[in-house]
Amino acid sequence: SSGINAEWPLRPGILDFNEFVALSMSLSSNGGLTAEENAMAKLFASIDKDGNKSLSHEEIRAGIASFTGHAVDDKEVTALIKKLDIDGDGEISYEEFSSNILTKIAVAIKNN
Repeated sequence: SSGINAEWPLRPGILDFNEFVALSMSLSSNGGLTAEENAMAKLFASIDKDGNKSLSHEEIRAGIASFTGHAVDDKEVTALIKKLDIDGDGEISYEEFSSNILTKIAVAIKNN
C-alpha cells in the first residue's frame, strides 16, 4: 500500500500530512522532493509529537527549545503562532509551516 488515502483521487490537489510523507517516500531521489523539502518534512514530523499533523503551542515551544538549545516563553510562542497561523485555528499545519520563510531559514541553518 502506498499509504495514500483512498479518498485522495476525489480531492484533487489536497494532501494531508500522512499522504505527503507517503508520497515523498515513494518518489525517487531524482524526480522527488528537494533536500530542503525533505528536511522541512522531517523537522515538522520531529516537532509534531502527538502525530496529529498540526503543531500545538506546547509542541512549538518544545521544538524551538530543542532546535536552539534555549527555552522560549509563552508570549514568544504566541507571537510566532500569530505570524504563521494562516487559518486562525491556533495551531500550525504542515502547509502553514512549510510555506513560511522563517521555517525555510531555520532548515537552511540547521543543515549548514
